[in-house]
Amino acid sequence: MGVELYITDTLRGEKVKFEPLNPPIVTIYHCGITPYNYSHIGHLRAEVAVDLLRRTLRYFGYIDIAVSNFTDIDDKIIRRSKEEKVNWEEIPEKYIKYHLEVTRKINNLPFYVYPRVTKHIKEIIDFIKELVDKGYAYVGKTGVYFDVDKYPYYGQLSRRTEKTLWEQETDVLQDKKNSYDFALWKFRKPDEPFWSSPWSEGRPGWHIECSTMSTRYLGNQIDIHSGGTDLIFPHHENEIAQSESALGIRPWVRYWFHIGMITIKGEKMSKSLGNIIPAMDAIERYGAMELRYYMLSTHYRKPLDFNEEDISSKIREYKSLTSTISTLLTIFGELEINGYLNDEEREVFNKIIDYNRKFVMAIADDLNVSEANRILNEANSLINKEVLQKPKYSLVLASINFFKTVNQFYGVWDNLFYGKRENVEIVYKLIDILMEVRSKLRENKFYELSDYIRNKLGELGVIVSDKGKESFWKIEKL
Repeated sequence: MGVELYITDTLRGEKVKFEPLNPPIVTIYHCGITPYNYSHIGHLRAEVAVDLLRRTLRYFGYIDIAVSNFTDIDDKIIRRSKEEKVNWEEIPEKYIKYHLEVTRKINNLPFYVYPRVTKHIKEIIDFIKELVDKGYAYVGKTGVYFDVDKYPYYGQLSRRTEKTLWEQETDVLQDKKNSYDFALWKFRKPDEPFWSSPWSEGRPGWHIECSTMSTRYLGNQIDIHSGGTDLIFPHHENEIAQSESALGIRPWVRYWFHIGMITIKGEKMSKSLGNIIPAMDAIERYGAMELRYYMLSTHYRKPLDFNEEDISSKIREYKSLTSTISTLLTIFGELEINGYLNDEEREVFNKIIDYNRKFVMAIADDLNVSEANRILNEANSLINKEVLQKPKYSLVLASINFFKTVNQFYGVWDNLFYGKRENVEIVYKLIDILMEVRSKLRENKFYELSDYIRNKLGELGVIVSDKGKESFWKIEKL
């Protein structure tokens, strides 16, 4: 459509034109949660930002292949299992289920794969072997470590040029060549889960897991790698070092997409301050789509302060927009098709079309939701004043299509445009039942009845195709 998409790449430190490696395919790896507790609004903010990115890519004709991991073995999980006096494997199961329900309620697009660390131990060991064999890693008394001095570009992502700023994993300083080397494989400790390896029984280090799983599902070079700004150092810095060393490709990631943190009334969200808000609590208090709209009120790279005044303001805004859309949809079916627009009406029509254009351009400019929301609310004001007061078919249709465009990016009005998700799921199940009935009819050679079902479904936009004894269906239109 001629519109170029720009996003900010953390590595280059600037807004750049988006050009994927193999268009129209776009590969995305998102650093998911460590499921040792209920996911909170900070996790939610990050995933809503990535969801906006994915919807934007789809709008511009790209096919996104998005993967998000679960770090299902970690010190925090082990500690939590001891606190709750349960097997460590029960902890991630409980909190992964919670997290997936949260993302479903908030209407995020599901990721294609949710790889778990414990399911990829063999691949992780193979990745570490590659680093050891190439001389980028060494075996110590307590683990296998990445030799940071062997990688000349370390610190490029986080802009940490001084080695004194690289120090990490200080609990094993005595076993490392340098204070800034990091663990690839941790040797077994008493009362901790472990796996066999060529070096010793143990478990993976944090950073190697993401390099391994992203490579397995997305290949040796990734278009977009996303995560919170808190992951830039050391996690993403270490991912780059070990991945580019093992794979021999630079840059390993073409675009680093980082999301700002959430603060609570101006303070950092932390366990010590007791201000962590579980995601489901926030959804139940404010409403799923209201909360989603609020999460989309601030540019993804900026911090988002979670306070009642701002939330209340955005909820009022969301309700005003929702009311406008509901009214437009209600009156549209009662209007006669226009045969003529006078000059004033034609001017309003052109303004609505231009708002549509401006909104898309704002999102294409590094997902600039601040500008997009300004345009959205300006359009809402015009529509209430000039369209709903004297509704005309062409103006109402243009207004509905404008809001549909917005929803393609924001995903906050699916219930209005397409019905509740639960209702959609029921429709899909009913189609499946009809397909089962049709298969039985075909088995018993009642072809006239089976063709009748196929034709009637076709009239509704459900296309049925037969391949041998199997039948398939797809929705061609809503």
